[in-house]
Amino acid sequence: MATITDKDNDSKDTIETDHNLFWNTGIDELLAKWCDQAKCFEWMHAKCFDYNYKLSRKFVIFISLLTALSGLSNVIAGSYNINGFQVSWFFGGITILISTLTMLQDKLGYQQKADLHKRISNQWGVIRGKIEEVVILPPNARKDCRTFVKMIKSDINQISLEGNALIPDNIRNECLDKFKNIKDFDIPDICGQVEHTKVYIETKNNFNTPLLIQ
Repeated sequence: MATITDKDNDSKDTIETDHNLFWNTGIDELLAKWCDQAKCFEWMHAKCFDYNYKLSRKFVIFISLLTALSGLSNVIAGSYNINGFQVSWFFGGITILISTLTMLQDKLGYQQKADLHKRISNQWGVIRGKIEEVVILPPNARKDCRTFVKMIKSDINQISLEGNALIPDNIRNECLDKFKNIKDFDIPDICGQVEHTKVYIETKNNFNTPLLIQ
């Protein structure tokens, strides 16, 4: 009686998993969808960067002005008082306010958020660029289809898990308003425009004449 060896199992697994993926209209449409969404995420994270960076700068400038005012006024006012009220008490209050604002800035982390959104926006820009560089080429001049699609999907999954939850609702709504009037433009579902799931449809263009890129 014949037995199935580990070698036979390895061969079977190789046959079952060694699937070729061909460049076709369906793949091109999928990449175009990912590219549209990458543009949206790049734009949204850029907007988030601008928002957080401006708030961070405002905090820094305001705290710097208060610090300068407090130091200068302490020198000028000294022990001067008005009807028994020590002017230095007022400027002591400014010092406390400066400390409070500094702590608040650290807790809110506007600069850290700005840096994070800038990095994520740049990563989405890289993904967009990679897709655009490939889809503009004729199929026989492109890289291996399976390797490229797998790489792009891995990059998208990684950056989506890190960045999607960081985008506030108002920025998502702005994105929807900005891109919704572009014909056939695919906006991410997180912006509120959910689309019907597309399935593979067998056609002459994507079945009978596949293009395999070696």
